[in-house]
Amino acid sequence: MRRYYFGTLHLTLFFFLLLGDTSLLAQTGPAGIRSSATNELWLVTEGNAYTDAGTSLGTDGNSIQQWNDISGNGNHATQTNASLQPTLSTNKANGFSSLVFEGSSSRILSSGLNSNGEVSIFVVVMLNGLTNNNDGIIQGSPAGNAFTTVTSNKNIGMWVNTGNGNLWGRGIQSNNTTRNIPQTTALSTGQFYVVEQHYDGTNITQYVNGTVAGSTSYDGTLKSWSDFGIGRQGNESLNGEITELIVHNVSLNDAERIITENYLSAKYGITLSANDLYDKDDAANGDYDYNMVGIGRIDASNFNTEAQGNGILRISNPSGLDDDEYFFFGHNNDVLGTFGNGDVPSGLQGRWFREWRVSEVNSSKSSVDIGSIDMDFDLTGMTYANVADIGLIVDTDNDGVFADETPIFGATDLGSNIIRFSGVTAIDNNMRFTLGTNNLSGSPLPIELMSFEAIGEDHQVNLFWSTSSETNTSHFRIEKSVDGDEWIKVEEVAAGGNSTSQIDYYTIDNEPYSGKSFYRLVQFDNNGDFKAYNPVPVYISNEEESGSMVLFPNPTSQDNINLSLRELSGKKVLVVLRDITGAEHFSKITIVTSANEIIAIDPSKKLAPGTYLITASSENLIYSEKLIIK
Repeated sequence: MRRYYFGTLHLTLFFFLLLGDTSLLAQTGPAGIRSSATNELWLVTEGNAYTDAGTSLGTDGNSIQQWNDISGNGNHATQTNASLQPTLSTNKANGFSSLVFEGSSSRILSSGLNSNGEVSIFVVVMLNGLTNNNDGIIQGSPAGNAFTTVTSNKNIGMWVNTGNGNLWGRGIQSNNTTRNIPQTTALSTGQFYVVEQHYDGTNITQYVNGTVAGSTSYDGTLKSWSDFGIGRQGNESLNGEITELIVHNVSLNDAERIITENYLSAKYGITLSANDLYDKDDAANGDYDYNMVGIGRIDASNFNTEAQGNGILRISNPSGLDDDEYFFFGHNNDVLGTFGNGDVPSGLQGRWFREWRVSEVNSSKSSVDIGSIDMDFDLTGMTYANVADIGLIVDTDNDGVFADETPIFGATDLGSNIIRFSGVTAIDNNMRFTLGTNNLSGSPLPIELMSFEAIGEDHQVNLFWSTSSETNTSHFRIEKSVDGDEWIKVEEVAAGGNSTSQIDYYTIDNEPYSGKSFYRLVQFDNNGDFKAYNPVPVYISNEEESGSMVLFPNPTSQDNINLSLRELSGKKVLVVLRDITGAEHFSKITIVTSANEIIAIDPSKKLAPGTYLITASSENLIYSEKLIIK
């Protein structure tokens, strides 16, 4: 048994696929709040930390030269001095990567920001120790004064008093008056926090995990903070880690703040001490941790009525959004593409792997009804014959099954590859939804792809694919991604051109990402046209990770199928049995209680002879084994 995640894509299941999440000009900032017009800086460590000037993604332990800004403003944070660079640490906060600052000299700078008298700052940070007098999380200074030790130029800042662990900071007004934030809340070492600082024109207020930590008044002005330093203030570096940092050069209203807090909480597995409203990130609710966005209203001055974030789905035009009502949704990070004829309702031939789930609640977490909503899906890079073929599927009885539902058709084409389901009323609190098609064969393909496989082992990924026919094909490109959204080239392989017989291809990625990642095949025609096929996931384990999975008997006639999980005691494990089309035949979540746990695999129906795939996944590990039914 080899420890990897094995994925296979078959052409007959092809529906549409993702070339990359694109954004509208609306609420495309973090959590669907604001846009690049005010979201001055958005730094996410996972998939955006480079060892050079933005070409080579870092791996665990690498020194990081550039931390890419994904706000759309290109305000990348950089550190060209190798001795001052932070390092990348993978699989940290809820499995996401962090940048590590060692408390001595490491730091990184985003310069040229449009500073303002109002600003909202969010940082997901963990202290590894209390090293200096006031370890710096961020410091904003005038251009050319980054990390200055001159107190009068530390115009905005957030740091930790290492004597007592208290968070504090400041703002310096245009008249040079310093306004320090009272120290009220201590941060413990070894855990991640959502910390915030809001300059709203009247007060400077800090929050820790959603609760006010300290506040002071100011006159609404601030000296320039266009040099935005991270991981250090003056000559005192942070001894800790940062996973994400968000800067708006306006003060967010309270509804926008709460939605952003829930986005960071869901993504990084941090429990908020106030307004923890989105709970579909919990394991018991399916771990819908990804790209959480939301709309909501506290009152006529505090609201957000449309949201997209950096995902493909935008919601807008709620018909009945009242005071103290919110609508959040996040997805399960599964691959965008068809699932096959398994869990699909009558009238559809396939559905996406990816699912979204909703929290539609008030501040007491009671269910509410915000009325109808418009749902826009950006299908750029996806193949579909006609918008009329696409159906919205909602799990209205909330049983986790889509096969017993009725798909919603009638989407309209808005142009630019965006389709809209208008006035949707079927989605309520706790419900799941996804997209499906009634026309799997609606788009002819230049090749007949038999299979695409990615197998990770021994710190490399072996990639295999086969075609049964090709027409005017030029070459194939293998691409990889850490999140299924941002893709980089691995290798290009010459194609057969024109063929009516089977051709087998093979290549290797000798520098795979640690942990879970995705690979996809892109086929290019001689005329320059190209088509990307559904990604497949791969898992490359770290050296220190342990545990194993043994499947027995194998092959079997299905009289008894058993799974042995070894050295995984105390871990929560999801076991899934699928056929080669991706159709699910068995699924079970279990808490492993012994060093050699035996799990009986008991599909609801007798399995037809053939090849199946069993996966067992915990928080940081995925094991996979082929099962042969005789």
